[in-house]
Amino acid sequence: MTRTVLVTALLVVAIAILTPYVEFVLASTQVGSFSPAGNAMLPLLLLVLLVNPALRILGPRFALGRTEVLTTYAVLLMVAALASCQFAQWVVPVTTGPYYYATPSNGWKELLPLIPSWWAPSNTEDIRRFYEGLRAGETVRWFVWWKPLLAWGPFVLVLYGTILCGLVLLRKAWIEDERLPFPLVQLPLEVTRLREQSSSKDAVPKLLWAGAAVPLVVHTVNGLHFLFPTVPTITVRNAFNIGQYFITPPWNAIAPLWIDIYFCLVGFAFLSGRDVPFSMWFFYLLYKAECLLGGFAGWTMGGEDRSLTGNTFPLVEAQYTGAVLAMVCITLWTARRRLRDAIRKAWRSAVPVDDSDEPMSCRMAVFGFGAGFVVLVLWCFLVGMPLWAGATVMLISLLFIIGVNRMMAEGGVNFLWAAQSGTNYLVHSLGGAQFLSAKSWLLLLCLPYFVWNFKGPVGPQALEALKLSHEAGISPRRMVLLSIPAILVTAVLSYWAVIYFVHTHGGGVALDGYRFVHVGQRPFMELREVTIHRAAPSVPKVVTMALAALFTWFIGWMRWLHPGWRFHPLGYAVSTMWAMNFMWFSMLLGSAASWLINRAGGLALYRKARPFFLGLILGDFAAMGFWTGLQAVLGVRGYLIFGH
Repeated sequence: MTRTVLVTALLVVAIAILTPYVEFVLASTQVGSFSPAGNAMLPLLLLVLLVNPALRILGPRFALGRTEVLTTYAVLLMVAALASCQFAQWVVPVTTGPYYYATPSNGWKELLPLIPSWWAPSNTEDIRRFYEGLRAGETVRWFVWWKPLLAWGPFVLVLYGTILCGLVLLRKAWIEDERLPFPLVQLPLEVTRLREQSSSKDAVPKLLWAGAAVPLVVHTVNGLHFLFPTVPTITVRNAFNIGQYFITPPWNAIAPLWIDIYFCLVGFAFLSGRDVPFSMWFFYLLYKAECLLGGFAGWTMGGEDRSLTGNTFPLVEAQYTGAVLAMVCITLWTARRRLRDAIRKAWRSAVPVDDSDEPMSCRMAVFGFGAGFVVLVLWCFLVGMPLWAGATVMLISLLFIIGVNRMMAEGGVNFLWAAQSGTNYLVHSLGGAQFLSAKSWLLLLCLPYFVWNFKGPVGPQALEALKLSHEAGISPRRMVLLSIPAILVTAVLSYWAVIYFVHTHGGGVALDGYRFVHVGQRPFMELREVTIHRAAPSVPKVVTMALAALFTWFIGWMRWLHPGWRFHPLGYAVSTMWAMNFMWFSMLLGSAASWLINRAGGLALYRKARPFFLGLILGDFAAMGFWTGLQAVLGVRGYLIFGH
């Protein structure tokens, strides 16, 4: 246990500091903005493929055991997004961007008093140094940057704790009762099992190496092309834009329509079974058919409209909001007995429910969730949002977070990138612009980067970690106890790293246009629009949400009635996400491979082929690690393996 704590602590410190460096100093792959997070997977592969073989040369007793490696990986999963897109990289631009980008022409200066004084520094010079970098003789004025850490740090940490308690309550229902496939944890389980069995290369199936070779070769060629443009390229990211051939009405309504190949997604789709990935790409193409119908009818002018105030047919964000909420309701209904038992056990310890093997007792999980929810609502109240509004917003947001975790656990969805906050879209569609104050909307428009992330999974990836502990015989309570100080350390160190690297490497504007320009501007752009127009309730949006929810319920009902029903409610919900624009083709490839292999040889052939698709995932992540390290050594920026 002591060795596990030491290794975990060293890696937590490393990813907290290096993740910001990789993501915007090197402008490399956004390693913490997808699942499984690259800044957790890369240390795992490093331990399994390089460190442990080296330690075995010294003697078997020096090598880390499987439970030690997986415990470390599980803790890193808990903190991975926090080091990347869950705290400092969002909180600083969201709270300081309005001051930096306010001009007389955009009218933001009259809205600046809405920002609480305790949120962030408002001194023009300090903010200028952050966005433009330090000039000769200047230094970082650290004392002014305590404000965001002390104001937002407690909120994010309580949010993490609340999510963790909620996911613990769903653990048995998802892992033991429904036995969800958890495609995102299959590679860590497999590589640690194989390397534990034997130190020889023969212990690893040749198909695994064959699968890994495919992305490794492709990314090696593309990396060489990046360094030496005369080398030919094998385009897999943004490989082909079908929409470029449909530029005139009504055909331009299907834009954007990209073909991208992400090898890890092909692998995850294969591991997810047939129904969920099939439903994802099928309903995505059906959505494109809806867009084309709208083009012929004159309702869709071309391109997607995913804006907060957009009203363009087929109202994809309304479909998304209704579908996800309905899917979560189905999920909670399915888990109702487990949830009821946990609540009863929390109130009366004499209830015959065994929670000794849980990550925490039922009482701690239930009351921890309730206490965390109350604290989050009170924090919103301190900002200026009425208690009833804060409670409503946080409740809806937590439902969406459950939906995100379901997408990962059942569908292997690793790019959880949304265009809009489902919570904000719902509130605005119901006329929230008229009955909520400007200060409430300020908070609503800032929170999506924390409670419904536009770039990645929200909160600790606890269910993946708990699935690992369940499969590998790891003590879940020990793992959770280890993750608590890891989360605290990651929050503080990653915050320091962001402030330091941005100041000393040319400023936020030069480093990352998305984080420090787009994120710094978007909340106030939308706030200005909401406060000017004060839109009434939108009947088309509300009706579309209701129809999407009913359709999702119908799909779930049909699956319950007919076991052979191939469409899945999760697939429909995911199909309406913005990220499906570049995930759909990889999902199609993975589900088609699964169907063909099962049809040709049944379950036996599927099991034989499985290592190849695990290898596709392994190769993608290994290539990402190699090229990220090479960029750091060579001092070059901008080569992406994942991203869009």
